[in-house]
Amino acid sequence: MVVGFKSLKSLTLRYIDMTGGDIECILQNCPLLEQLVVRGAQRMSNLEVCGSSLVLKHLEINNCQDFISLKVSAPRLTSLTVKMFEELLLEHVPMLTEVSLRCDSCSISIKRVFSQLSCCISQLKVLCLELICLQYSIEQPIELCEFPEMPKLNKLVIKCCATGDESLVRLTAFMRAFPYLEEFVLKYEWYRFPREDKVMKDAIVRSPHNHLKVFKFRGYYGRTIDAELISYILENCVVLEKIIIDPSGAISPETDELDVEYTARKNAKEHIEPHVPHHVQLVVL
Repeated sequence: MVVGFKSLKSLTLRYIDMTGGDIECILQNCPLLEQLVVRGAQRMSNLEVCGSSLVLKHLEINNCQDFISLKVSAPRLTSLTVKMFEELLLEHVPMLTEVSLRCDSCSISIKRVFSQLSCCISQLKVLCLELICLQYSIEQPIELCEFPEMPKLNKLVIKCCATGDESLVRLTAFMRAFPYLEEFVLKYEWYRFPREDKVMKDAIVRSPHNHLKVFKFRGYYGRTIDAELISYILENCVVLEKIIIDPSGAISPETDELDVEYTARKNAKEHIEPHVPHHVQLVVL
């Protein structure tokens, strides 16, 4: 099936009818493969990416609806992206420094994800968590005590989708859990305009972040919940150098993208710029 691809270094498979066994066969017959991306393989339920001779550096498994389990033992793997899975077993991954996963936003699901990362947790430098069902668990505080120590983690990306009224300050629990962060990126997708009578419920927590230099906020619009989060960043990030505001993020078919982004930029200039210290660079995309 894959004879003649001995020199192949990068392979992307999109919506091809393949099983885990088919993927494993490709890995066995492509000894120089460094990057493998599998998207939409509907028949793939289990996959093992294992072998001391593997030179694979980047692995992505995405949008495989019946995918259950992934086992990885790859000595040169540096980045892993996997979505829609039940079990993740990482064994020998000494060079893995970047991981992107999807999980439910409740504390139980988050704790389970970190448990599955236990063998490499201390070496990770970049972590991306895509939180689902944010609107259903936003009233349940994230338990900081359940987070492991990650001394090398310097970049955290949180992606979430919600209505547009949920408190975003609760997500700063992740920042407090990982004190050596240098960059925090929030990718917030929303599909409903905020209520005009929405008031802030969460007091701004004082918890200094002594290393955070860059904060990027994708999905800013100018809501009360946005102001909460910006206030937290300005109050607590003592070495902050840059705030990046990205107004894209509205996903409702009822919203006009250009109008939303225009309003967001206007709100950023009026409500953020006056409060940003002179030593902090404000970038509005």
